[in-house]
Amino acid sequence: MYLLAPGLRNSHLVALNTDYLYHLGLDTSMDLKAMFGDVQYVCMGGSSVRAEKFATKAAEDLGVEIPEGGVTPIGKTERFSLYKVGPVISVSHGMGMPSMLILLHEITKLLHYAGCENVKFIRIGTSGGVGVEPGTVVVTSEGLNGKLEPKFELVQLGETREYPTQLDSELTREIYEARGDIRAEIGKTMGTDDFYEGQGRLDGALEPSYSEAEKLAFLQRAHDAGVLNIEMESSAFAAFCLRAGIPATIVCAALLNRLEGDQVTSTPEQLGQFSDGAQQVVLNYIRGKLQHNQ
Repeated sequence: MYLLAPGLRNSHLVALNTDYLYHLGLDTSMDLKAMFGDVQYVCMGGSSVRAEKFATKAAEDLGVEIPEGGVTPIGKTERFSLYKVGPVISVSHGMGMPSMLILLHEITKLLHYAGCENVKFIRIGTSGGVGVEPGTVVVTSEGLNGKLEPKFELVQLGETREYPTQLDSELTREIYEARGDIRAEIGKTMGTDDFYEGQGRLDGALEPSYSEAEKLAFLQRAHDAGVLNIEMESSAFAAFCLRAGIPATIVCAALLNRLEGDQVTSTPEQLGQFSDGAQQVVLNYIRGKLQHNQ
């Protein structure tokens, strides 16, 4: 039996003798408090490779000792890869909102059972920029859906529910202020259900129902509404964290300017630098906070 704490708001969980966090390969029969009780930040990105890279980079940047041979994942890795480096969890969430929501539910329960308090969630990733230069790091103030609405729609028991998508303004500002010499902006992020037609691309396998002129008109309208980038998670991520009472924001590097084209043409070296920029902004913020709290 478990008492509920801020961040976990499902009264049905108190009836569970053991809660199996199936996709993480963890459950409440384990000593989750000993394993995760000191976590203050959960940093998540799409791929397992990126999660491992961020964990390694965090250990170096924060001065956390890791075993010889490098960081190792905790739990099972069929769906997600989870690493812990000091007070930081680095975990992959897969691609798109459905995969990410599974992780959000299970990682939130994990931290509740571990007795963590005041944990912040930060999604770090890549995106298509809208009216910004490639390499720009966008720190998200609000997630919008594919219709440019500040809400996330979820079908539950055959009915559509709507949830607001604001992100934590203080966390967003503090991360932006930790950018150093990295080019960054604060703006809205549109989250879509698809990479190709859902984002208005013309280079998918199917003939789209819109013209290039219509695509550009929509992207310009999005930019005029404050959208600086597009990805596939923002509205669901923002809505979940707001419902759970978890301070959260999104930090994504723009890989291209969608007003100038659809395909990512930067070199692998440039793409690596862009991704590293987003990760470094977050690490600058975390390092500053940990040093201030010492």
